[in-house]
Amino acid sequence: MVKLEKITSSLFPRLYEAFLHDDDPLSSEADWRNVFDYAWDLGEGYSGYAMLDNDEVVGMMAMVFSRRSINGVERKFCNLHTWWVREDYRGRSVAMLRPVLRLNDYTITHFTPCDRVRAVTKRLGFKDLNSRLRILLPQPIRSRKAMSRCTELFFEDSQISPKLDVENQRILRDHQPYRVGNLLVQDGTRSSYVLYTHVIRHRLPYCHVHYVSDMGVYQENEVAIRSALLRRYDAKFVAVDDRLTSGMRFQSSFKFWAPAHALYKSDDVTSGQIDNLYSDVVFLRLTCLPDMSYEIGRRIRGLIPRVTGERTVANQ
Repeated sequence: MVKLEKITSSLFPRLYEAFLHDDDPLSSEADWRNVFDYAWDLGEGYSGYAMLDNDEVVGMMAMVFSRRSINGVERKFCNLHTWWVREDYRGRSVAMLRPVLRLNDYTITHFTPCDRVRAVTKRLGFKDLNSRLRILLPQPIRSRKAMSRCTELFFEDSQISPKLDVENQRILRDHQPYRVGNLLVQDGTRSSYVLYTHVIRHRLPYCHVHYVSDMGVYQENEVAIRSALLRRYDAKFVAVDDRLTSGMRFQSSFKFWAPAHALYKSDDVTSGQIDNLYSDVVFLRLTCLPDMSYEIGRRIRGLIPRVTGERTVANQ
């Protein structure tokens, strides 16, 4: 008999054996365990649904529940990920969405849907979420020299946490079990907390900025932040979600459409208020980009005139 069962800690070994162990070669069993057994308890008591046929796992729909402060109001979020159904049970795939559609007071996100999932969820009221990324390239030497002298950058959690308010302390604490990076930008009496991942997939390692507590401070000190991240990780570029930087301009950058085609469903949160926190993209350090070796190489070659003293090219 085929049935749906809420995913709890005791079910994880069977999920891992049925599918997860072979889904992502860069994610270990411990990485996956952290995704399903996240530390914060919000009362839901489960992390998705498994499809079982006589206790054999034949499908799953994983979820990450979280609470976010949006304009001072607490909102409930649910991130969908790892929607898998064994091929001989694909006719029952839509049944896994029924519990999701009952989450009426949640903002539901899905950052990594395949084309089949995307087609189904769009018919059920999900909307496109801007997946465009701002790609920040290495800066010319003279631009790096223009960095603010009073700005301090802190990378150690022990230095960052005491300087944060309660909400941002919670975000830092909740993400500590995962391989994320934390950065505090201290600009005089003003500061901004930045959470990012160092992505090592494909042939171009890069840093992906997922959350910024004060975008004004970030923008004013972006040259210093970019330079520090590239140097710290020997990364090729920094990526920032375009929906976080709407209307802003950055030197030596371009916009790139990520092919993930993210989706969301919400009655009270706009797309510009949605970031990647509390999702598989952050927890597993997933990439939202294809192999960009050629594109990045072409763009960096275009920066050579700037380094040799020619005029600065306008932002794109």
